[in-house]
Amino acid sequence: MPLWQKMMIGLARSASVTRLMQESRYMGRFARRFVGGRDGDEGLARARALRERGLSASLFYLGEYVADPAEIEATRRALSGVAQGLGQAGLDVHLSVDPTQLGAMISWDACRGNVAALARDVAENGRGGRDVLMLDMEDSSVTEPTLDLYHTLRAEGLPVAVTVQAYLHRTEGDLARLVADGARVRLVKGAFAEPGRVAVTGRAERDEAYRRAIVTLLSPEARERGVYPVFGTHDHRMAAFAEHVAQVNGWQRDRWEVEMLLGVRPAWQRELADRGVSVRLYLPFGRDWWPYSIRRVGENPANLGFVFRSMASGAE
Repeated sequence: MPLWQKMMIGLARSASVTRLMQESRYMGRFARRFVGGRDGDEGLARARALRERGLSASLFYLGEYVADPAEIEATRRALSGVAQGLGQAGLDVHLSVDPTQLGAMISWDACRGNVAALARDVAENGRGGRDVLMLDMEDSSVTEPTLDLYHTLRAEGLPVAVTVQAYLHRTEGDLARLVADGARVRLVKGAFAEPGRVAVTGRAERDEAYRRAIVTLLSPEARERGVYPVFGTHDHRMAAFAEHVAQVNGWQRDRWEVEMLLGVRPAWQRELADRGVSVRLYLPFGRDWWPYSIRRVGENPANLGFVFRSMASGAE
């Protein structure tokens, strides 16, 4: 991991820096670039604004690795309220959740109960189209139980989807099962610092693993089984490759998506949407915006300019 990224992760994990930044009246513009709002109402307003521009959203309540039962319940309530709001607005009831923010740090039984409740909220408020509860994928220590959670809830007929990381050695086998299941799958390259026994570590190898996974998810078999691929990427080469494979294998444009983070490469997001590609933005909301936002700076140092401009402007 580059030194710059390690520095930004250190800032993200610092409680004192987080408190200072989140209390600053100068950082509103910086937060707004990467975060959809400080509460569910602001997140919903941002999702409606995106829809007017032809972009969809997946809402995520900020927080991870939560062991406090009160905070877990607050997360569940926030997302439940957003599910209702999305349905009332006629938008996709599309939520993203980390298992570790919904009880996995206490027990996977507790997590399963909370996730199942949210999936039922999605089903009750959605219209049956692209309405889904997407399970985010965290570090490799929780890969197996997260996939088990997906398969359990899927077998119960709940509208769930799961994220897989292309760089893991196990992903080829996981995708084979998910394709056979006709799953909705979000594919990402993988960003955790995993050892070589768990994942490929070189950039070229990660790219090649992602291309192989694209081919699997856009295969004729996947299309026939009703798979819905979501390609989480900011790499224009990977998106172009997915477009090519989809066209060759006869996929309709409304049967797969490209997903990106709010605030990252907005001009390209618009370009893809104008070209007819279904684009969804990962839209986080909540009070704890600093750790998430500064990680985005770690991924692209150019984003540091937004920090300085926000502090200089004094805009909220």
